[in-house]
Amino acid sequence: MNTIQKNHINFKNGQLFFRSCGTGPLLMLLHSSPQHSERLEGLISLLSEHFQVVAPDTPGYGYSEPLNPAAEQISDYCPFVEAIREHLKSTTFYLYGTATGSQIAIAYALAHPQRVEHLFLDNAAHFEEDMRKQILQHYFISLQPKKDGSELIRLREMVEKSFLFFPWFSTDEKHRFSDKLPPVEIIEKMMQDYILAGPDYARAYRAAFQHERAEHVQKLTMPAIVFRWLGSPLLPYIDQLIQHPLPEQVRVVTTPAEPKARYQEMQQTIVSTLNSTK
Repeated sequence: MNTIQKNHINFKNGQLFFRSCGTGPLLMLLHSSPQHSERLEGLISLLSEHFQVVAPDTPGYGYSEPLNPAAEQISDYCPFVEAIREHLKSTTFYLYGTATGSQIAIAYALAHPQRVEHLFLDNAAHFEEDMRKQILQHYFISLQPKKDGSELIRLREMVEKSFLFFPWFSTDEKHRFSDKLPPVEIIEKMMQDYILAGPDYARAYRAAFQHERAEHVQKLTMPAIVFRWLGSPLLPYIDQLIQHPLPEQVRVVTTPAEPKARYQEMQQTIVSTLNSTK
C-alpha cells in the first residue's frame, strides 16, 4: 500500500496543506466542511493505485491557513485549487468533491473547463430558496470562546443532532435520516474538526449552501458523474438536483448506504472512467 505524504506550499499570505499518494494521472479530492483531508484518507488509499491523488485542506480548515482577504463566495476558493495544479505541473486533472468540496469543484470547473478531464460530485445538492434561507439563518452556531465553555456544550448538541437530522435544527421525523448516533469517537472527531477550523468555521460552509443550485451543474461542459449516496443526509436534496434537466454528459451513479461499500463503488466508477478515457 502506498504511503500518504503530507505537504505544504506557499499560497498568497499563508500556506496550503495537502495529502498526496500514488502515481499516475492527477486526481484532486476536495473535502466537506468543517472537515479536512484526513477524512478522505480511505478514498485516497483506494485510488492511489491508479492515480496521483492529492487532497488539500481547504483554506481555513485543517492545516491550511485562511484566505486573506477572507472568502465571500465559493468561487473565491478556486485559486487555491489552481495553485496546487500549477505546483504539481499538471495541465489537466480529474476532480472529485464532496459537499462543500463538490461546490468548490463545480465553481472551479466552470471557471477552468479546459483543465478538468472529468468531474465527480458527491453530496452535491439543490436547495429551493425557502430551505436555503432557513439553513443560512439557523444552521451555524457561534463558536466564539466563552468563559464558561458553553459554546462547547452547544457544539456537541449540534454535532449529535447532525448525525440524526438534516438540517440539524429541524428535529421532527420528516427531517430524520438516522435512528442512532455513531460511536462517541466519531462525534469527538467531528467536534475536533469544528474546533480546529475555529470561530470562522462557517465561511466555506455558508458559501457552499448559497451555491447549491442546479443551474450551476446545468452549465457544466465536461463529463461529470453525480454520486447519489443512499446513506447521505442530503439524499432528498441530491434527488432535487438530479430531477432537474442535466447536460447529457452528466451521469448519475447510485452508491450504497454503507460507507465501505460506498467507497468501493466510487473507486470502481472513478477507475473505470479513467480506463475508458485512455
